[in-house]
Amino acid sequence: MATVDDKKIIFSMVGVSKTIQQNQKQILKNIYLSFYYGAKIGIIGLNGAGKSTLMKIIAGLETQYQGQVVFAPGYSVGYLPQDPQLDPTKTVKEVVQEGVQHVVDTLKEFEEINLKFGMPEYYEDPEKMDKLFARQAELQDIIDATDAWNLDNRLERAMEW
Repeated sequence: MATVDDKKIIFSMVGVSKTIQQNQKQILKNIYLSFYYGAKIGIIGLNGAGKSTLMKIIAGLETQYQGQVVFAPGYSVGYLPQDPQLDPTKTVKEVVQEGVQHVVDTLKEFEEINLKFGMPEYYEDPEKMDKLFARQAELQDIIDATDAWNLDNRLERAMEW
């Protein structure tokens, strides 16, 4: 069932063109795009056709272009380059975990709260216990919504691709 958000345009590109100044080569010409909330998009084209440049403009990394790019308030786009620069001191799993650090932090806080339930300074103080229960419930909602209990399994599967 379609919702109001499904019909909400969250990004528009109007008449965008991009010319490389050094050689005056035009790589994008008069591009018009709009994305609806929840849309899945793909950009295809020949090597050198401007796909990466287009994505950099959409993500706000490329600012030298003609035309207009507009985001609805509260929305943004990230950009993952084809050849990302990875920290050579980290394992693949550690690098992948950086992308889900907020989920890792939520799980850590949830476990810390569970440990506090066994501490006299908390279980002897009803007000502190109420605050712990309330925060635990908030974290549980986040964990459920992000399927955080299965994070390790999902990371392992992602690294197999």
